[in-house]
Amino acid sequence: MSDLVLLNPGPACTSPGVREAMLRGDLCHREPEFADLMGRLRTSVARCLGMADTHETVLITGSGTAAMETAVIGSVRAGRKLLVVNNGVYGARLLSMAEAHGVETVVVEAPWTRPVDPGAVADLLRSDGRIDAVACVHHETTTGMLNPIAEIGAIVRDHEAVFLVDAISSTAIESPDLAEVHADIVCGTANKGLHGVPGVSFLLLSTAKGTGRVAAAPRRSVYLDPAAQLRSQRAGDIPFTPAVQTCYALDEAIAQYEGAGGYEARLRLYRERAAVVRPGFARLDLPVLIEEPYRANSVTALGLPTGITYRALHDELKQRGYVIYAGQGRLSQTHFRIATMGEIPMPRLVELEGALEESIRHLTKARGE
Repeated sequence: MSDLVLLNPGPACTSPGVREAMLRGDLCHREPEFADLMGRLRTSVARCLGMADTHETVLITGSGTAAMETAVIGSVRAGRKLLVVNNGVYGARLLSMAEAHGVETVVVEAPWTRPVDPGAVADLLRSDGRIDAVACVHHETTTGMLNPIAEIGAIVRDHEAVFLVDAISSTAIESPDLAEVHADIVCGTANKGLHGVPGVSFLLLSTAKGTGRVAAAPRRSVYLDPAAQLRSQRAGDIPFTPAVQTCYALDEAIAQYEGAGGYEARLRLYRERAAVVRPGFARLDLPVLIEEPYRANSVTALGLPTGITYRALHDELKQRGYVIYAGQGRLSQTHFRIATMGEIPMPRLVELEGALEESIRHLTKARGE
């Protein structure tokens, strides 16, 4: 099954070089060699995302969700509130994390198919002086929609609150460049846009507000305590056993990313991929859920063909070498998703339209139509 193309929004396909990097060998995380690797990654993550002069990296062993939860609990001081933008599954997840840790919340909601109105964020910040942080998902992979994080960042910058951006599915893939957003806490992951291996995530903390905020927030977790992680990593140590081999893979993934031209080249690649696959979706009468101005480069939510279930379409396409992804929540019965993340040969994306057409034709014939 090694030739399967994963068209799901994580885990994404990786390059042979990234996979081979995990074979560098076993290493104790208390040895100086790992301290060197961790220090290199803390520098290179911020550098490759254009934030070396403004942000400090904290590595976290865990998926992107671990980074999200670490950011949420480290962004709000005692007795204050978190404003959560909720217009998808991952905005709702941020809200759930805050509630699980006893962090008081206020919510700005929007439909799953529409970006949030930055003005609604501004109104709440003006009216509620207890809001200590604003949390927003940049790319809601629920639907393949982008939120206006640059506009929200400009609003939050004029307040004492910090701006927390979940960039898990947009890092190195979407515009604006994270350096332009002025976010104080950014959540990212080794996989997806950086094409590393799942298992290591990270926070980028601004030296202007982010590092101070996590130090001022009360300790709400042992494993996911950003202040403890930051103190330890600054000293060349790490509090808990890290995913050493996954760190090796991230080290190689960043080297490949920068060697290929960095952010501008990766952004161009993802736009090219969208330009290859989306006309085919239109020719096959598969409606895209999100309107053009709000679409992400990497994820497309599509309406299921009439009379064809997601499971049936998934299984047909898997026989042809492609793995697609189900719709989430209330979209699970009506939509499916195709993500063009990770290391995918362009010819396989060119061939996707034909594989979809054959799969739909086969399933339609089997139904006797």
